[in-house]
Amino acid sequence: MTHPIFVTGPQRAGSRLASHIIARQTGREFIDELEYNPDIPMNSVVQAPFILKAILEVSYMFPTAQFAFMYRNVDDIVKSMERIEWYKDYIDDSNFYLNYVEHSYRYIDFLKKELDTSRWFDIRYESLSYDPMFVTDRQDFTVKQHLPNKPFGPKTWRNDDYIRSIKE
Repeated sequence: MTHPIFVTGPQRAGSRLASHIIARQTGREFIDELEYNPDIPMNSVVQAPFILKAILEVSYMFPTAQFAFMYRNVDDIVKSMERIEWYKDYIDDSNFYLNYVEHSYRYIDFLKKELDTSRWFDIRYESLSYDPMFVTDRQDFTVKQHLPNKPFGPKTWRNDDYIRSIKE
């Protein structure tokens, strides 16, 4: 039976790139996190860091779904968050990014205890470097960009700039 694959983890851990790679390699449809809805095709790969908090519920909504948990060096995630100013206009506490990432990985550990082991797998960010889509220097990438020379979304994730940019 075909089932959706949800690629999740902390924001900025590489779920977008990993989702595109999995979709390409498996012939599945890529679904952006902002396009997710309960009526997704069963043969889809959903890039969904935002859904990490709801994985348990999603596992019951989609009883055959698989979940890919993204792992990336915590310092690299924090640097990426700082680069795009993720939530900087809402939260200006210097501990937030690190606490957010560490909490996300503790929650993933919890989920792995709740989900059957056949339902999840890990992806290490470094393992993506062997794919032609991988770009080492992402310093000038926009918020949702995954390919060189193809900007997508704004440079920063402040306020609702990203939402405004896709509606224009």
